[in-house]
Amino acid sequence: MALILASYCISSIRTARREAQASTTVTRQKSPSDKTEHVSWVQQALEESREADRKKGSK
Repeated sequence: MALILASYCISSIRTARREAQASTTVTRQKSPSDKTEHVSWVQQALEESREADRKKGSK
């Protein structure tokens, strides 16, 4: 019985480690795209602000 419990615990620990490594890899791969989306949002807001300033300046 102890052998079964020990093998189950070892298996669970290995599975948890694999899942933790997999989620870390996904997070690392996701970060550059999130950064790009953030930069594009900021860039779009900046362009809209500049356009508004141009319209105010031309009046």
